[in-house]
Amino acid sequence: MAEIMTLPPRRSALDSVWVLGDYGIPGPSGPGVTIIRRLGLGAIQLDARRDTAAAVARAVSDSLGIALPAPGRAASGGEFRAIWIGPERWMLLGSDSTGLEARLRAAVEPAGGSVIDQSHGRAILRLSGPRVRDTLAKGTGIDLHPRAFAENTAAQTGLFHLSVTIDRRRGTGTFDVHAMRGFAQSLHESLCEAAAEFGYRLA
Repeated sequence: MAEIMTLPPRRSALDSVWVLGDYGIPGPSGPGVTIIRRLGLGAIQLDARRDTAAAVARAVSDSLGIALPAPGRAASGGEFRAIWIGPERWMLLGSDSTGLEARLRAAVEPAGGSVIDQSHGRAILRLSGPRVRDTLAKGTGIDLHPRAFAENTAAQTGLFHLSVTIDRRRGTGTFDVHAMRGFAQSLHESLCEAAAEFGYRLA
């Protein structure tokens, strides 16, 4: 019988550098940016094989109650978030407690899809506040104004010379930034430096 490998408990790549508190030069109403780590999330890459995208999308909708988004978009459904990351490829996010990988695998493999657990290899930071766009604009060339980057827009782009996914969440000032785990500390340092003039809070 083949031996089943069990991965060790997942730890944040930022455990050694994340110190809660307020930093930089806050404005009269407090920090302009709040940064939190999105912990306890499963991140599952979903691929649809050739000519199976429609069947895979139906399977995901039936299992998770979420519609797979179009290119450049993201979508939420119940406890889950789906982000388009390439042709016939999406990243699905959900709390570890939802059993996301097992549910996806059971749903999409019969329909011609495949899943890869990326949870250990990703770091996700959520930025919110009135100066978030100003902070991100220092490191990326894409236009993050709501007219150009509306809620539920997502982009694979460069941010401070790192490859990231930027996912625009609810409201005008909340973004999730996804990076490979190995770049998490560089991303953290760059964001903190960029946000310092507005004041920032690590929460």
